[in-house]
Amino acid sequence: MRRSCSLSVVGLFLLVASTTCWSKGQTIRIEIDGDGLTAHIVITDPDILSQFSIWNGPGVGTRGPDGVPNPPAYLDPNKPAGRFIDWPRDWASNKPSGLQRLEVTFFIGFPTQPNGAHPHVVAYEPDPSESRGFIYLPRWRNNLISHGVEGNWFHASDRWNELIAPIIAQHTDRTSEPLQPRMKNCVAGHGSLEPDGIIKFVLVDKHGKQTSRWRFETSTQGYESVHEYIGNVEPGTDFELSCWPPR
Repeated sequence: MRRSCSLSVVGLFLLVASTTCWSKGQTIRIEIDGDGLTAHIVITDPDILSQFSIWNGPGVGTRGPDGVPNPPAYLDPNKPAGRFIDWPRDWASNKPSGLQRLEVTFFIGFPTQPNGAHPHVVAYEPDPSESRGFIYLPRWRNNLISHGVEGNWFHASDRWNELIAPIIAQHTDRTSEPLQPRMKNCVAGHGSLEPDGIIKFVLVDKHGKQTSRWRFETSTQGYESVHEYIGNVEPGTDFELSCWPPR
C-alpha cells in the first residue's frame, strides 16, 4: 500500500499514536455527527456493529501454527469481514471536494474495563451520486491502533456504504444547498504561527493533557506539509490543531 507523499510528517505524528495490540475489544456503539445532520446519530444495533471492526488493515496480522506470519488478510478482496475501509483499493487520490463531512466515532469496549469505552475516530464523506464514500484516518488522536498510513483518505468499503450511508441520508437536511458545515470540535492540539513563519504546537490527549511539543522552522523538512495542514492561519496568531484536514 502506498503512503502519503509526506512521509516525514506521517512519521512525526506516528510517534504520538503507537500500535497497541491488546486483547481486541468489541465495537459497542458508533456515533456520527457533522455537516447537515438534523440529529446526533447513535448506532447500537448489534447486527450493524458486528459488521465492522477497527482491528483490520496494515499493522494487523496473524501467524500460523508454525509461527510464520500469514499473508496480510486486509489485502485479500475475498476476505472483507470487518472492514469499513476498502484496503485493497489503496488510498483515494481522486476524492472529490465539496462532499458532506462527518465525524464517526467507534466506541470499543474491553472485558477488563466494563465501565469504560475507548473512542476511535475517523472522518467519513459519502458521495451519493456515485454510491460510494471516503474515510480519513487522522494522523493522531487514536491510540488503540496505528496503521502507519494515517493522514490519508481511503475508499470506504461497499458494506459500510450500504449500511451506514442510508442512515446518514435519513438524518440529513437537504432542503438548502450547500449543506451547512458542522464538524465536532476534535482538537488534537494548539499552537501558533509566528510572524517569521515558525510553527509551534503542542499535541494533547483526549483529556487535554500535553503529549508532545513541536517546532517547525521554515527550513525544517516537512514544513510545507505542516503549514498546509494548519490551514489559513494569519502570521502572529494562535490556532487549534484539528484532527481533520482543511476542506
